[in-house]
Order: sequence, then structure tokens, then C-alpha cells
Amino acid sequence: MEELYKAVDKEIKLEAREEAKEILRLTTDWHRNDFLEYHKKDQGNICCLVLDRAKQYLVMEGKMTLNKDDHFGHPLFIEDDV
Repeated sequence: MEELYKAVDKEIKLEAREEAKEILRLTTDWHRNDFLEYHKKDQGNICCLVLDRAKQYLVMEGKMTLNKDDHFGHPLFIEDDV
């Protein structure tokens, strides 16, 4: 998790970091690996999309709630199954 948290500190703006870390703590290894992969490729915007998608799944599973002021979970393009 330490590597993930360091990546969050680099890729995510200060006011969104705690939410990002909570998402990464609760999500699957698949989403965590995707986040790190895009971080290593210096694709911070894609890191944010990974967090959006991961949060959507966490909300569907009842592990997190989605509030209008949240930084993640509101992607521009939402699939019908979410």
C-alpha cells in the first residue's frame, strides 16, 4: 500500500488524496495494479479514471457511498451496467 499511497501523493490533488487512498484500500488488486501501471507510465489522468471506476464498483457493492461533492465516482461516460 505504501507504493500506492506515494503514487496518490504524486498524481492526485491534495484535497482528493484521502478519498483516493480510501478507494484504493477498499478496491481489488486489479484496480490497484491498474492505478500503479498508469502511474508508472506517467498517465495521471488515466489514474483518475481508474479511481472513478473503482469507486463505482465499491458503491455498487455497498462498501462506499457516492456524494455529489466526492472527487471520484462521477466519470463523464457511465456505462449502462453501473
